[in-house]
Amino acid sequence: MFFLGEWFSDCAIMYSILETVPIISGSDRKRMQYIPDNIGGSCLYGTTWKSYISKTKNREFDPDSGLHKTKLYSERPELKEIFKEFADLYFPDHKYNNIQINKNFPCIPHFDSLNQGVSALVAFGDYKGGETCMYNEKTRKIEEYDARLEPLIFNGSKILHWVNPKRASGTRYSLVFFLKKN
Repeated sequence: MFFLGEWFSDCAIMYSILETVPIISGSDRKRMQYIPDNIGGSCLYGTTWKSYISKTKNREFDPDSGLHKTKLYSERPELKEIFKEFADLYFPDHKYNNIQINKNFPCIPHFDSLNQGVSALVAFGDYKGGETCMYNEKTRKIEEYDARLEPLIFNGSKILHWVNPKRASGTRYSLVFFLKKN
């Protein structure tokens, strides 16, 4: 067991685990928003239909899903149990098959067109600013949330969302647990 069952302590533990993870953005995320790798990035942990990493390197096949493991999943398989333990503690009924890991990634306004159902977003770090923003269609207002206080559960394929670009200082990690359409 990695976690204690107390939100703020477990968030500190997750932060320390994420500090050991190399977060290198793939080409899709770099097209969305480029930031230098030494500052941060965004990468997928899970499976993908893409069988290749490059013209000369193929991905490892995952017999459980019938898809291919992302590079980080192949290199750090132990993270699967860590993420599962955290999810089971704080959103046990949430179904997911992939996790987007972000470090200081200034996500621009977008919809998660490949996601199915709701996502669970959690954030970690000592940053100021950098709230998760959502556009509320009914009120026509932008709502800001601090996902360090509790998991944020929402349907990213239907709600326009982004990270407040006014992150003044500190390191911001976020994990998005989501179910990817096949």
